[in-house]
Amino acid sequence: MTMDLIKSAEELFPSLSEAERRMLGAVNGEAAVCGDSVDDDDPSNAPRFSENWAPSRTIRSSVIHWLCVQAGASGRTSNEGIYVYAAKIAGILNLSYAVIPCPLIFERCVFTGEISLKNAKVPSLILTGSLTRTILGDGIDVAYNVLLNAGFHSKGQVLLRDAKIGGGLRAENATFEYEPAGEFGGYSENSLGCDRIKVNGSIFLSKPNQPSRFIGEVGLAGAFVGSNLECDNGTFENPGKIAIRGDRLTVIGSVYLRNRFSSKGMIRLLNARMDVLDCAGGTFEGDGEVAISAEGAAITGYAVFESTVVRGGAVQLRGLTAGDVTFRSAELTSVDLRYAAIRRTLRSKRIRMVEPQSSWDLRNATAGSIDDDKDSWPGSGLLLLDGFTYERFGSAISDPKDDPAACPTDFKLRRHWLELDTSHPPVAYKQLAAVYSKMGDTLNSRNTLYCLEVMLHNRRMKEEKNVVTKSAQWVWNRWLTASIGYGYKLWRSLYWLIPLTVLGGVISYLGYREKIIVPTDKDAYSYSVQHGYVPSNYPRFSTTMFTIEHSLPAINLGVSNSWSADAGSESPQHPNYAGGIRLWLFAQRLFGWFLSIFFIAGITGLVKSDK
Repeated sequence: MTMDLIKSAEELFPSLSEAERRMLGAVNGEAAVCGDSVDDDDPSNAPRFSENWAPSRTIRSSVIHWLCVQAGASGRTSNEGIYVYAAKIAGILNLSYAVIPCPLIFERCVFTGEISLKNAKVPSLILTGSLTRTILGDGIDVAYNVLLNAGFHSKGQVLLRDAKIGGGLRAENATFEYEPAGEFGGYSENSLGCDRIKVNGSIFLSKPNQPSRFIGEVGLAGAFVGSNLECDNGTFENPGKIAIRGDRLTVIGSVYLRNRFSSKGMIRLLNARMDVLDCAGGTFEGDGEVAISAEGAAITGYAVFESTVVRGGAVQLRGLTAGDVTFRSAELTSVDLRYAAIRRTLRSKRIRMVEPQSSWDLRNATAGSIDDDKDSWPGSGLLLLDGFTYERFGSAISDPKDDPAACPTDFKLRRHWLELDTSHPPVAYKQLAAVYSKMGDTLNSRNTLYCLEVMLHNRRMKEEKNVVTKSAQWVWNRWLTASIGYGYKLWRSLYWLIPLTVLGGVISYLGYREKIIVPTDKDAYSYSVQHGYVPSNYPRFSTTMFTIEHSLPAINLGVSNSWSADAGSESPQHPNYAGGIRLWLFAQRLFGWFLSIFFIAGITGLVKSDK
């Protein structure tokens, strides 16, 4: 069969090279070794030295095309394949729409022209260690694996858009270098284009010990990955543009952009779906505005940015949903979490501040808990909290490196945290108060709401243009603060009530002693004038109860009804006593009513801003 195949090829392709004969003669899955050895470490097999290769190592692309078409007739099965090692493939290899029954394996080969596998069907495609130009593989259907790894280097574009891969796509230890245009047209601006690809296994674009480099955009928009997308230690360069475009990407497993991962250009994962987003130890240099964008992404597990360095743009996580989001020992410039929904914990620990300082936008976001530390808070005006809701502080599941006590719950610190948002949104104060209340810390809950009232009243006063009204508001605010603390510090009324009662008691005692406070009953009064004391059946005077009734007019202890300051009585020794005491008792009762009204208003919330 092999001799018949070579004879048929000679009739169509005169002067077959030694490499072509070896390829046609290779059977049972054996490699057609076109060099002197099958040693990957042999420099003579390195594609970068292919200019030194003899003409005998050249295989015409037309011969490969003919062999692929004849593969079924030649008896080659999916277990054997076309396996070429260290050859130069001359010319454009066009296998568009071809149905190839056996794997295509070109190891450490050099392709001088472009490759088209558009809508082709093949069991496996292996170009390990090879040097290629553009590969147009849109719509290709690969039953098993696609290997573009182990020293693979493309100068052009590798396009696998709308491809189907039954196994995995591996591109670790490879270089993808974008170059425009080509024999089949301009195509795209991708160094690797996998938009809408469907891979049942994993995609390995880089591994920790086998790093890859991508110069130009990597397209993964609308792609489906049945396991993980791994880019550890990879370098993705498209300065000022998009380095990885993964809009609507679906990854059943995890997306790894960690372990010395480096990007120059935006990483875009808009509306992506995945189990985990791990960016630990990665360096992201954005396009000047955005470094990482995962807006609208749905992460069933966690998103982690530990020891992550972000420069040249923000981390845009607007509308993201995740179990946990962790920023730990990260260097950040801006984080946008607007409308994000974090089911468990938002962590911000040991953040390294950069110039300009890190800014955090948490407006309308939700989180189960906040686990942060004071040193990680941004500067004044760089925190936005309007509409941010959370249930508690700290984390039930914490990293062993984190000190649980480092998450501040102290009111003074949390008040400072609120004030970092210089817009002072009222809902942020109410949210903090609700969390304190849920923690059982009623005192700090009320303290927070008191600060809210002070802030709101001061804001209204500053906004008032009329001088008279502004002055009246100032007096009103000072009184509410000093008397009842806007209803949240009702005990402040005691600062007024106790001195009022004590002083009233002293004055009442003097009034009684000087016969200015006398019985209200006419007969009892006449009796006291004649005898110097009241009848035995008449209620006795009590200085304590008398002054309490005047300080708290709503309380009736039965003394004020029986005793009062006689308008006609004058102290013979101190004639001015009577008028002064009467004036004091009137003022004491009036101020008591005034204080009581505000106390009740404080209890009922009538003086609160939300009433």
